[in-house]
Formats: sequence, structure tokens, C-alpha cells
Amino acid sequence: MKQIEVVAAILHDTEGRIFATQRGYGEWKDWWEFPGGKMEAGEKPEEALKR
Repeated sequence: MKQIEVVAAILHDTEGRIFATQRGYGEWKDWWEFPGGKMEAGEKPEEALKR
């Protein structure tokens, strides 16, 4: 079975508001998610989040 590593972050401001993104396509269209994505080979989670 293929294994895919992903990362996500919860970003908030000093007022407690949380940043999320809304998908615009695919099976989960219009659902909300935290920013993130797939990691590249040999990449550290922190590096993937910056990218």
C-alpha cells in the first residue's frame, strides 16, 4: 500500500480567529480545511508547511 505523508497547520491571530481554506473542487468541494499538503521525499514537516 502506498503511504502519503501530509502536514497541516492551525493558524490563529491574537483575537482567536482561526484561518481555514475552502476547497473549490473535487469530492470535498465547499468543505473547510486547514492549510497544508503533501510532503516531498526527504522533506521535514516544517519545510512542507513553509512551502
